[in-house]
Amino acid sequence: MAIRGKSFIKTSWAFQERPVASAKLNTWDDRIEAALELLMNLVSLAWGGGDGVLRNAADGDLGVSATSPPALGVRVAPGYAFIERFPFHLEAPAVLGGIVPPVNYPRVDLVQARLDSWDVTLKPGNEAVAPSPPEPDDACLALALLHLRPGMTAVFNADDGLNGYISDVRTYV
Repeated sequence: MAIRGKSFIKTSWAFQERPVASAKLNTWDDRIEAALELLMNLVSLAWGGGDGVLRNAADGDLGVSATSPPALGVRVAPGYAFIERFPFHLEAPAVLGGIVPPVNYPRVDLVQARLDSWDVTLKPGNEAVAPSPPEPDDACLALALLHLRPGMTAVFNADDGLNGYISDVRTYV
């Protein structure tokens, strides 16, 4: 396993050594990486293991809600999670805008937290008479499903029968 996301960035120096041979530098970094990886796994296990948003860390962590005023976009609240036993942190609220309404049939899109880049993305589904949601990508955590309808003008928190709406699918650890 290797460190993923922004939880650890390898250094380019060794303690009290200048110049330092690359063989020593790589050994130093690999030991730090192994120690931090062990620490992250232990913290993940202390929270219950598995993938999910940290329960009770803050109210609404990584919650997806409609923008204000309602439009073709959603807002994702900042928060903490574990994805593949590695920490994930969204520092500031993110707005995913520019949602394109389906043309002929309903569609279900997925809002997911991405470990490698520590951001949130929208994964579009396929239009169908009875659409099914897309699966999260590798190293991603599903946060919400967006149920979209042809002719919609906005995404709301609840189903109004005409526009798109949000279903919370967060898991907790």
